[in-house]
Amino acid sequence: MTFTIVFLSAIIALIISKTTSIVKRNNLSASSEKRVLIAGVLLTLFLLTNVTLPYPESLYWFIGLSVVFVSFILTFSVLKQELKRFLNLKLQDKIVNVLFYSLLLVVTNIYL
Repeated sequence: MTFTIVFLSAIIALIISKTTSIVKRNNLSASSEKRVLIAGVLLTLFLLTNVTLPYPESLYWFIGLSVVFVSFILTFSVLKQELKRFLNLKLQDKIVNVLFYSLLLVVTNIYL
C-alpha cells in the first residue's frame, strides 16, 4: 500500500506540473485556465478514488472514459494548441514524448 501511495503521489505531482506548465506556456485566458484546471482535478480525483474505492471493472472503464471525454471537451482549444506545438518539435523529441507518456500510461494501469 505504501508503494501505491508513493506512486500515486508521483503521478499527481506530474499532473499538477504538466497542468501548470500548459497554462503558463499558452498564456491562457481565465476561463480556459479554469477549464484546464478542472480537467486536471477530474483526472486526479479519478486516480484517487480508483485507489481508495474498489470499482467493478465495468464501472471503472465507464468512469475513466467519462473523465477523459469531459476533459477533452473542456480543453479542446488548448489541446489543439498543444498538438501544434508537438508537431513542431524535432523527431527525437516527439519520440521521447510519445514513449514517456505511453510508458506512464502502461505503468499506471498496471499498478493502479
